[in-house]
Amino acid sequence: MSPSAELLALVGSFLATAFGLVRLALSAHRAMTERFVDFLESSLRRQEEVNAHFEAAIEQLTENVRENSTLLGRVAERLNVGGQS
Repeated sequence: MSPSAELLALVGSFLATAFGLVRLALSAHRAMTERFVDFLESSLRRQEEVNAHFEAAIEQLTENVRENSTLLGRVAERLNVGGQS
């Protein structure tokens, strides 16, 4: 084999190896990115579920406070609290 053929074979194998490594790195990067996006999407879904539970709890608390205020107003009227004679 002539020196130029050996050099060409060496350069060809180097390029093939470099191309293979780049493809492997890009594949690993894509897989990592997909896992990260899946994690973010699942975190967002969990946060939306938690927010929905908080919203329901706050609505229920608001209604209960409104009821208690009404009942306290009635009790105050019956006890004649508030300085009215």
